[in-house]
Amino acid sequence: MSSDRSTSSLVGIDDLPPDACDPTSILDLLSEMVSQYHVSDHVITYCNASWAAHYGVDRHDAIGRRLDDFLSGHEMEGLREQLALLSPNGSVVVDETARTVSGESGRWLAWVDRYVTTGNGPEVLSVGRDVTDRHLAELRLLESEKRFRDLADMSSDIVWRIGTTPAPHFDYLSPSVERVLGYRAAYFLDDFDRLLEIADQDTQHQLQRIFQSDQAPERFDLRFRHANGSVVVCESTTTVDQTGVQGVARDVTEWRRTQRATAALALRDPLTGLSNRRGFDQMLSLALSRAAAGRTEVALAYLDLDGLKCINDQLGHNVGDIVLQETARRLELAVTGVRSAVVARLGGDEFAMVFEPGDIAASDLVERIDGHMSAPISIRHFNDVHCAVSVGVATTATAGRRAVDLVAAADHAMYADKRRRKAASRED
Repeated sequence: MSSDRSTSSLVGIDDLPPDACDPTSILDLLSEMVSQYHVSDHVITYCNASWAAHYGVDRHDAIGRRLDDFLSGHEMEGLREQLALLSPNGSVVVDETARTVSGESGRWLAWVDRYVTTGNGPEVLSVGRDVTDRHLAELRLLESEKRFRDLADMSSDIVWRIGTTPAPHFDYLSPSVERVLGYRAAYFLDDFDRLLEIADQDTQHQLQRIFQSDQAPERFDLRFRHANGSVVVCESTTTVDQTGVQGVARDVTEWRRTQRATAALALRDPLTGLSNRRGFDQMLSLALSRAAAGRTEVALAYLDLDGLKCINDQLGHNVGDIVLQETARRLELAVTGVRSAVVARLGGDEFAMVFEPGDIAASDLVERIDGHMSAPISIRHFNDVHCAVSVGVATTATAGRRAVDLVAAADHAMYADKRRRKAASRED
């Protein structure tokens, strides 16, 4: 029953003062339908013009007849429910249900009743109002909500709404949460804290920030522990209103894993598994920043394979690839134990190392590189091949702390070593 109906004026017909104007004249002015009837047998003792017109009867002909002759089955159901609630203390009872009208499809009434005592025994004063427009609006809203829930229930994504007052709680959570997180929706609907228990710390903080403000990121990731113990990443699209937060969450666990793998591949040389030039640039920049903050030094070794072109030309690029892969393995062996050392393949036959020159394990690094690379490389169906490497080293102590200057100095030193090796080979 809508709250705009006043119930304080529900007096019995006999309650009107004797010196008042004709009560029937007053009640006939009302658009509401007014009737009064005996509690025992439902015999009508009064009805106003609106009531009589609504039920298509002359008002005087209606008096003395039973309400049962006029009311629909739905209205009679409401009458019995109202009578069960009425008491002689004069209480007013509001029927919250809109009732269909006898003989008229598409119209609804709502009733307010009051128990009154008259000289003819206990009676009920009943006031009805046409609530068709309101009821149709409610039905449209319910149908809209039903369609939404039907669609949400069938969605593979998690559709949710969280009410924030008086405490966070789920107003709705689609069944698909079981497929994504391994728990039935009822598990979280019964206790919202259960969601927080399986959320990682960043997700808990994100949710708390949303609950405590009237804003939320339009799109963000949430991480939960699945019922089987695995980690699930859900990308959530969210909106906030005055009473809560609602959104759609999609399982993006595999997609995020693929993104991370793709990002990692973008920094890796696919042939050797070493960092590529892009990864090397990032690592060198990080090493220089860290060294500047700690006032330490950074060293860069620039390496070039001296015989790779001949191997490719004479034995083929497949053999050359094997040489590159074995070179990467040997260079990583050479820097074993050197603090913060990283090996990268810059492209072609060029490699680089970043390390801390102050580390005692790096004192003979160049000699170890020569030792590892001087051993022949065994290749199936071919004779062993040799592929020496020229090495040039530069440090921030002499070249400065700019990456471009450090790389240039190491490159210059590498070509000096290459010239020295060629000169030595001619003398031999």
